[in-house]
Amino acid sequence: MRIAIVTDIHEDFKMLEKAYRTLKAKGYDLLICLGDITGYATEYYMHNPDANACIDLLRENADIVLAGNHDLFSSQRLPSYHLEKNIPENWYELTLQERYNLSKNTLWLYEEEIFPTLSPENEIFLKNLQEWCVINAGNKHILFSHFLQPDLAGVGRWFPYRVGELRPHFRFMEENNSILSFVGHCHPEGVTVVSKLFWSTPSFNKIKIKQKPKIVLCPPIVNSKNSSSCLIFDSLSNEIVPYHLD
Repeated sequence: MRIAIVTDIHEDFKMLEKAYRTLKAKGYDLLICLGDITGYATEYYMHNPDANACIDLLRENADIVLAGNHDLFSSQRLPSYHLEKNIPENWYELTLQERYNLSKNTLWLYEEEIFPTLSPENEIFLKNLQEWCVINAGNKHILFSHFLQPDLAGVGRWFPYRVGELRPHFRFMEENNSILSFVGHCHPEGVTVVSKLFWSTPSFNKIKIKQKPKIVLCPPIVNSKNSSSCLIFDSLSNEIVPYHLD
């Protein structure tokens, strides 16, 4: 099975459309989006945002679309992680200062984000996205999510810097009988592969995955000088092929 993966679009329709054309030309069996279709702030990006166009393209063409933290914010939806972080049910009704005081700077509050005006159907679409899924690709189960267990949607203000920080996710993979996991959110400068023992250098070269538990950190679609790309994973050859979007 050839699985095409896009993630972290951040309303950059030009780059998403380019990625889709690239992947379609290469050929795939399944197209999966790992989330953050929305989420635009002028502090970080310079493209013309079009959340509705991005969601429309994915609604029509993607087989699986998962929720990222910005998608949850754009649809004013609480993540499953809110139980662990004690996020109250009326979270979005609170003032920014109240949310800051409650979160103690451990959650993204999206202070700089330009809230998108979504069509009714696209708002419903975001509200109903699942946070993770497992698919059976031939002889292996593969886990897909926006970020890492226990924060699968990426609402917390943290990123892993050591292999040890990924232990909860490796346990989650084992619980779901998954040998491989693809995540977004981190915006690495190329495809990055992590095992229980090592952390690879980001790369845009073809990568062969050996049969041991691995987490693949996927680079973003959103326009970036070095990292804008999509990828295809071939479950028969166990190869990841990134496609850099110039």
